[in-house]
Amino acid sequence: MSETVHYKGVATLISREEQAEIDAKIILAEKGDNKDDYYSTWVEQLCDHYYKDYFYHPNTKSLYEISYTEHDLDEEIIHAKYVGFDNSQIGFELRYYNGGAGFNECLEEAFNKLK
Repeated sequence: MSETVHYKGVATLISREEQAEIDAKIILAEKGDNKDDYYSTWVEQLCDHYYKDYFYHPNTKSLYEISYTEHDLDEEIIHAKYVGFDNSQIGFELRYYNGGAGFNECLEEAFNKLK
């Protein structure tokens, strides 16, 4: 059932480019997951199986670990900002109707707005 949802959290950079694929394989192995032929990459499988825990931003080719809390509902919010002194973490807040958009789609939109 579709509903409006509101998440606020932080995306912590794990790795970029080719290292992201290696790290995704390690994370999946630690979780006991083997490579499923349905997926073309380890990153794709990780982000599909654990879509609220890991996020891959295709524009920057960066893999992130997600931590968040769910909040009460009001209006739609899709926002992200760099946090920390080295910009290795990205804070985000998402409140959206999940019948029209998905978690990763909104997170990507928020990341695309970063300056």
